[in-house]
Amino acid sequence: MHIFNKKEFIELNRHKCSELHYLDFNGISIVLGEKDGELYSPFSAPFGGFSCLQKKPSLEVMEQASEKLYEWLKEKNKKCHITLPPLFYDESFISKCISAMQRNGFKIDYGDLNYHFDLTEQIKMEYNARKHWNTATRNNLHLILADNKEDMQIAHNIIANNRKERGYPPHLSLEEFCETAKTININLDCFLVYADKEPIAAALVFGIEPKRSFVVLWGDNREKKEMRPMNFLALSMAEHYKSQGYLSLDLGPSSKNGIPSYGLCSFKESLGCTVTLKYTMGI
Repeated sequence: MHIFNKKEFIELNRHKCSELHYLDFNGISIVLGEKDGELYSPFSAPFGGFSCLQKKPSLEVMEQASEKLYEWLKEKNKKCHITLPPLFYDESFISKCISAMQRNGFKIDYGDLNYHFDLTEQIKMEYNARKHWNTATRNNLHLILADNKEDMQIAHNIIANNRKERGYPPHLSLEEFCETAKTININLDCFLVYADKEPIAAALVFGIEPKRSFVVLWGDNREKKEMRPMNFLALSMAEHYKSQGYLSLDLGPSSKNGIPSYGLCSFKESLGCTVTLKYTMGI
């Protein structure tokens, strides 16, 4: 079970929906949050979907669960949207989920393009990324893993300012990030990129599964973008987690509701990321 399906995480965020529904179908469970009359999994997370007590449930078990969920939703007369994890987290289980749901009343609403570093393989940058990496190193950029609240607040401020400048809504406060990590007992890593003594880029990263990390938020000081701190940050984080024996570093989707951001896709692909689909199923 990934952290976004844990009861502790869901209960921490239950105020973000009007009602919660904990459902279990013979060991296959799902939690749906109601917002504006429709049901969502997740209702406040990057992805949700089914959880299972068995390590490798059969396709028949998944079909039965999908059928019962569909019947429950029809009885409630509710629309439902279920965003599954990107395929690379557990390709076998997620593929069974998609297959079973499609044949039991659900359809694919859309598939988002999700990018991650496969840390079991050598990272292979494309020409542009290598050129930008060289620019960053010429500017003497260096990375630190923040280990105190002051540095973490600096990192959060950089990201918050970046979001504001690009017209994105505010995200969690640093206190909320720390509370989330504490409540569900996971690591919250905070990275800062410095140009000499000036912090110019940052990232907040959750350890969402053993040996898998997820970049929740990241960004740079837009006035310093020509120093290529984001290229430096992404590749330095990947090397950090690779050295720790991690399997993957998830940089998240580069599309919204199935519509890609071509520039963001190109940026992540140039870094050497692998792209997989993250499906949202619905009725």
